[in-house]
Amino acid sequence: MRRFSLTLGAENGITGIENRSRGWREKRTWSYAHRKGNETNMSEKLIVLSMDAMVSEDIAYLKTKPNFSRLFRNCAQVEKMCTVYPSITYPAHVSMMTGCRPGKHGIFNNHHFKSELPYPDWYLYNSDIHVENVFAAAKRAGKTTAAVYWPVTGNDPNIDYLINEYFFYAGEDVEEMFAKFGANEDTLNVIRENAHRLPTNRKKEERMYLRNGFDDFIMGCMCSLIRNHQPDLLMVHNCWMDSTRHRYGVFNEYTREGLDLTDMWLGQVIKALEDAGIYDETNFVLVSDHGQRDFARRMKPNVLLRRGGFFDVTEDGKVGDWRAYAQSNGMSFSVFLKDKNDEVTKKQVYEYLQQLQAEGVWGVGKIRTEEEARAEYGLYGDFSFIIETDGYTTYSDAWQEPVISGIDFSDYRLGNATHGYEPETGAQPVFVARGPAFKAGFFRERGRVIDEAPTYAYILGDSLPEAEGSVMMDVLAEGR
Repeated sequence: MRRFSLTLGAENGITGIENRSRGWREKRTWSYAHRKGNETNMSEKLIVLSMDAMVSEDIAYLKTKPNFSRLFRNCAQVEKMCTVYPSITYPAHVSMMTGCRPGKHGIFNNHHFKSELPYPDWYLYNSDIHVENVFAAAKRAGKTTAAVYWPVTGNDPNIDYLINEYFFYAGEDVEEMFAKFGANEDTLNVIRENAHRLPTNRKKEERMYLRNGFDDFIMGCMCSLIRNHQPDLLMVHNCWMDSTRHRYGVFNEYTREGLDLTDMWLGQVIKALEDAGIYDETNFVLVSDHGQRDFARRMKPNVLLRRGGFFDVTEDGKVGDWRAYAQSNGMSFSVFLKDKNDEVTKKQVYEYLQQLQAEGVWGVGKIRTEEEARAEYGLYGDFSFIIETDGYTTYSDAWQEPVISGIDFSDYRLGNATHGYEPETGAQPVFVARGPAFKAGFFRERGRVIDEAPTYAYILGDSLPEAEGSVMMDVLAEGR
């Protein structure tokens, strides 16, 4: 058999395919305990598609589109799902697959905190998570599992077909990196089958095109997994709506184009389900992780912390000795102390933040200590403070002057809109579900993303004992 490797070139695009031989990877074997919870129909499948940053206002337009209206006719819908704080992709997606809030599951930013790095240090591995996820529950129930670009799943032993979320740097070998994060030979074949859908140009352009991102590749892999392997649980993360809103703002002609693309991809999924002969027995759930809000300016809290004397910069222009440093969450930021037990520095930082807030010009909104964030949002970790936006300011990690800068696309989190703010504010995430497990025509207005994973585990025939959320019994069909 010929094996293929895809190599990213200097522009972070795919430059070519070369033949390469590598040994076969041994297929995993599994053992599992007796299932708990709902005794499901063994032929049923569960697919969860997360359209990052899709919001409840999008659903009315999607209902006018052919594929969405077919797939979700007589669906069960929870109109607005309250996400976690901070409302960021990785913490939210881990909550969506564990049923726990960020403090308990341990992921409270997309990136590990570092005082300075040339590039973000992403949370990539399942081992970073402190609790079990729905894939573990599925394996206990004897199910086959798959994930495509679902965050923080790298090397998860409970995922049979795993394409971990990873955005490549120039010169990295695509096949080797996916294998590093847990893709076995069957999964690598899925990746090869969709190599033509990988991005060919990663440059920031005025307009977004499919060739700039991984989303078309993600959806191709999703369809191939359905056709070739029919996993019992498949969870997929698509970033297109999030990227569109970051770049252009929350509601505009470009976001509508993104919804048109979403409907196109749903059509491809429908075709794959029909080709595999599993359309009727598939429970399909469309969800999202957070909304977004437009903002007016970008502020650099580390510039202010440097001015306040909390860290030094070396002669060669790097962060030197530091006592306090900030990490952006988008429309909030966290402040870390080098020594979290240093009560003197903690008091000084708190008083300095209160001073900045009182001055009313720096975009400093509500200040919460870690203890206050724990009590209010179940958010705790290595940070000491989390500071909310004033409503029109977002934050970057940079420490270089000036403190206020205009909108640009140098940071993927910024642009014209972003998230990371308190979960009750802004446009809200979605939950739309169809299939034999769900109550046709059901509707309620409010829900919580931490209730999603317990519901999935229940449908699959098991449970998540560590979850802080609960099973959404009211969305399920009678007798489930």
